[in-house]
Amino acid sequence: MTNTRRKGLFARWRDWWRDRRRRRHDAPATTAASEQAAEWETPALGSVEPVRPEAYAELAPAAEPLRLAAEGDVFEFQVLPHFRWHSRDMPVEQLRRRAGALAAEARDELLKRSWSLARTCDPVDPVRAEQLINSELSDGWCYEDEEGLVKCRPTVRIRIDPALRDRMRPARLEAQAMKEALDLGLLKAAHARQLTDEWLQVIVALEDSGELTPTQRQFLVPFAAVLADGDFAAATDALRTVRRTGAVALANVLDQATKNHEQIGLFEFANAYDKAASSFRQQMGLTPYSWILGTPEPPEVTS
Repeated sequence: MTNTRRKGLFARWRDWWRDRRRRRHDAPATTAASEQAAEWETPALGSVEPVRPEAYAELAPAAEPLRLAAEGDVFEFQVLPHFRWHSRDMPVEQLRRRAGALAAEARDELLKRSWSLARTCDPVDPVRAEQLINSELSDGWCYEDEEGLVKCRPTVRIRIDPALRDRMRPARLEAQAMKEALDLGLLKAAHARQLTDEWLQVIVALEDSGELTPTQRQFLVPFAAVLADGDFAAATDALRTVRRTGAVALANVLDQATKNHEQIGLFEFANAYDKAASSFRQQMGLTPYSWILGTPEPPEVTS
């Protein structure tokens, strides 16, 4: 018995290649034309037919925008369509000619697909309408005839109705002016506050007053405000005048109450009113220098 060994892959491939070369050597010669035909009919393994590059074209937009009714059917959206055309079956010039011939049909198709979406949108919200319609048109559509396949990819830009824009413009202008005035006022207030605080610190440091009490700060602010901002200084000065007028009136009432109680012999009540009047005058700065130095009212000089 003889032992047989199965040939490996490399050995079998080598034998196949030698047999193929021997058969080709024994076969009759073929003409160049027949060889070319055979090569065309049986392309080599891995060969790929070349792919035509995609051509695209864009046409100038139409002069007149499309009009879509908005929610409520009172106002309209102005739609500015833009069409981009693609094809692998024709060159660019031919594609442009086909796009021009299909432009009117494409506008009609866009209207048909966008009409119901536009009527769900508020006439003052063109952004939402634009997003909805562009989402609906994102896949585009195709046209095919004997010249080849053409794909249309539309997008839109939307503006509100001109009549609605004219109606809204004055209110929007006023709202914008108010917003700018608010921003400016907040900036001026922050500016005045910061400068006033800085000048108060300068006054305290120069006067060596130590920590300011609320009363001292209240009466020093009008002086520091003059150095911070003119309008703020005028307002604080007016506030100081009003406050002082009211304080003087109340102090006079307390003085009168003191005198009235003395006249009828209620000296304890009179004394209480006198102390209240004295304390009130000191707190409100009616006593000279009391709000700066914190000293009691100087005693009256009797002859």
